[in-house]
Amino acid sequence: MKQIFIFSDNRKDSIVYFEREPAILVSMSRSDLLYLKEQDFATYPAIYVLIGGNKRYVGQVAGQKIEQRLTQHFQNKANDWVESVLFFGRADGKMSKADTDYLERRLIKDFKEKSSYELTNSTKGNKSYIDKLQKAKSDQLYNIAFEILNDIANIDLFGTEKEENYTYNENHPFKLTFENKVITAKSARKLYTKFAEAIIENPGYEAIIKKMVVEGCPTYSLIFGSEIGNYNGYPNAVRLSNGICLYNNLSRKALREKINTIAQQVGVEYEILKWS
Repeated sequence: MKQIFIFSDNRKDSIVYFEREPAILVSMSRSDLLYLKEQDFATYPAIYVLIGGNKRYVGQVAGQKIEQRLTQHFQNKANDWVESVLFFGRADGKMSKADTDYLERRLIKDFKEKSSYELTNSTKGNKSYIDKLQKAKSDQLYNIAFEILNDIANIDLFGTEKEENYTYNENHPFKLTFENKVITAKSARKLYTKFAEAIIENPGYEAIIKKMVVEGCPTYSLIFGSEIGNYNGYPNAVRLSNGICLYNNLSRKALREKINTIAQQVGVEYEILKWS
């Protein structure tokens, strides 16, 4: 059985800590650096990503504290574009330079192959010898870190789901039906949005949805809000009608779960016919 631990103290900062052994993953804003220094994991070796607008930078730290490395980055005027940071490592804080070199190179490679973000790295990363067993353990850590990103944190690190709206395979559309209506879409996110729109347009459900709307920006837990927020420079919600915005910074798995949440809240039966 897989277990995950999530910690966040948003009364002080926006640092969110995820742990699924043997991996930890931390998401934070630039302004959280002072609070990062208070955490034990601030001393761990790590692989990190600097995030801002359409730019990304992949780095690693071994033999130095992550908060020290980030301080160096933030003191550099050339990095004024950085808005937030994401980093991962081992829960026990034990990674060698061979581990961090290998993981940094792998993440840089994945960004170049899978993402349309502007990667500001000037090299492919450091290369050092890593034996088969050590490499296997590093691959396991990498895979678990991305399980956390995709399934728990709902962070689309490579931006691939944003491109999903422009990709359509007519043999595998997204489709659902409810109340004798059929909704189709080119992406899971679009299907989710169109379903919410259809619910709101029904006078019988409008009052229920309005009670679900929170003042301000919606969140992963409270998906309806009155304003559109942003995450790493991108909108994380879409406006459905005047005063009603829908949170949509979700993984494909979470989008399906939120469709079910909406249906349960308004008491409507639905069926997903196709989910590519």
